[in-house]
Amino acid sequence: MGYSDYDFKFAKTILRQHFPHLMDEIEAAISELQAQGVPLGRGVRPTPAQVLENLLAQKDWQRQQPVTPNHPHLRFDLKKGEVAVEIQLSDPADCYNDFLKFLLAYNLGVIEVAVEIVYDDSVRGNNLPHLSKVRRDLEVYRRIISCPIWVIGLKPD
Repeated sequence: MGYSDYDFKFAKTILRQHFPHLMDEIEAAISELQAQGVPLGRGVRPTPAQVLENLLAQKDWQRQQPVTPNHPHLRFDLKKGEVAVEIQLSDPADCYNDFLKFLLAYNLGVIEVAVEIVYDDSVRGNNLPHLSKVRRDLEVYRRIISCPIWVIGLKPD
């Protein structure tokens, strides 16, 4: 399982330059997801999102971290240092919530870069969050969303 990606506002470059160990951990978790043979799509148990979250948590990523202390009800799936990760493999509409959380945390100086994990376009299924849709949405909102976001599209084996 590889991945496709979209580098919104140089997020990948920022990760590579300033947080290379965190980028390596994300890529290693995706590789491990493949090594475990976890299928992608709906109806899989445990879900690919749960497996990926567990793999990153094993590398000391903190789960369900508040976006800010003043907004404890808004939480990132995972956060480590100044990098936040949202794994959105169920509902494409939830990506908008992720963008707003990223934007808030970025504008308040809580994060420097964000990672949105969705499916590559090659993953079949109805109403799944795919890389091409996230890319189109980010391009539409380019002037509004200032946060650098590395969008990863998980590919099947």
